[in-house]
Amino acid sequence: MKEKILQYKWWIITAVLLVAFGFWIFITRPVYDDVYTPKPVEGNPYATVKIVEFSDLQCPACGSAYPITKQIMEAYGDRVRLEYKHFPLTSLHAFAFKAAEASECANDQGKFWEYVDIAFTNQKALRTSDLKKYAEQLGLDMDKFENCLDSSAKAKYVTADYNEGIGKGVGGTPTFFINDVKLQYWNYGNFSMAIENALALTALSEASNESITEDTEE
Repeated sequence: MKEKILQYKWWIITAVLLVAFGFWIFITRPVYDDVYTPKPVEGNPYATVKIVEFSDLQCPACGSAYPITKQIMEAYGDRVRLEYKHFPLTSLHAFAFKAAEASECANDQGKFWEYVDIAFTNQKALRTSDLKKYAEQLGLDMDKFENCLDSSAKAKYVTADYNEGIGKGVGGTPTFFINDVKLQYWNYGNFSMAIENALALTALSEASNESITEDTEE
């Protein structure tokens, strides 16, 4: 009988400790007032040629493609727009998902592209401590950034991008679409040729629409 009473006491003590621990976790967890902040478009937001990139901040191939996209944007300026989508390959890159979250946290403070740039530059150092260090280097409000990152407030947006990529048939990174047509090879020559073709098609479409409008008015 005494052994059963003692056993019950231990169960009660264990239960109380578990409840207390859970309550401590609840009151000390990071809190972040999350709002959806659309990622900024690079280039001309109203350009008729749209480039969409699905990328992984830890992916070496994405790191190699990043300077090429920079060259493309410099060459085509306001004739194109670039949208960045997260596609972290978590089975291969252990830190990619959290790095994507960090870029979204930086986006809340108006530093999305700056953070992407520093992450690609430091692909071999993307642990959580590194991600916070880069935020500090960019002059972000560290209390806000750390609460955002530690609470995983942006995980749902990273997952949404990933699911969008799956829906479009993305299987690896980087994957580019130019006006919804998948780019097969992303070296500069092929990239440029695909953009030139897209520009020619949109110019032809606009000219055709103008002609139809003029005929209708007559």
